[in-house]
Amino acid sequence: MADPVAAGLADDLDLGSTPGRTDTLCTLLRGAVLDHWVRAFVAEHPDGTVVELGPGLDDRAGRLGGTAPAHWVDVELPEIAALRRELLPGPAHLVEGSVLDEDWMELARDLPGPHLLVSDQVLTLLPEQGVQRIVFTAARMLPGAVLVTDVLSRSAADRLVAGALRDVDVDWTCEDPRELEPWGLRLTDSCGAGDPPAAVAARLPRTTRALATGLRATPALRGHRLARYELVAT
Repeated sequence: MADPVAAGLADDLDLGSTPGRTDTLCTLLRGAVLDHWVRAFVAEHPDGTVVELGPGLDDRAGRLGGTAPAHWVDVELPEIAALRRELLPGPAHLVEGSVLDEDWMELARDLPGPHLLVSDQVLTLLPEQGVQRIVFTAARMLPGAVLVTDVLSRSAADRLVAGALRDVDVDWTCEDPRELEPWGLRLTDSCGAGDPPAAVAARLPRTTRALATGLRATPALRGHRLARYELVAT
């Protein structure tokens, strides 16, 4: 989980203050699980394409190092994309625009499949109809695509809105990742943010594992889940 690039950016941008231990832990665990699923996808499909939706200044491709695929696409709003170009080496493809647009799907369609779509707290904050449209369109344009994302229960969403994500409306939530299958998704794996797979937990520092165990029952972690889906064309 060491990420010297992120640590350097935090120092350069004076991001030393954190929203709190629980929020920081949830972010770390969420990233660890998503990294694990990306590695598994790349191991099975080394010539495939990974598309990260709204990565911000997260350098997941760089963090994965030699296990990153040859084809990587980041989709980010123009102002954040400009920062990525300035501060991060970036992937071969950086698409400027909203994840609600289809430009990134058209680019991804021209790259080798299958495709893995990664959403780290991005789809959860978009309008429900917009997320459904992304799923439907990606299933049609990127056959065989896989989506890994986090999902929020109502209590977890309310807590985030009251704390770290003030002034953000959460348009949709789900108590069980299977609730999203009618959208054209087939659930293949899921876990709680505070209960990562054994292979992920083994890679975490001992202190982090202990904190995750202690905070596992808190609403923030109990209602924040990670899910892996296959996109199903309808």
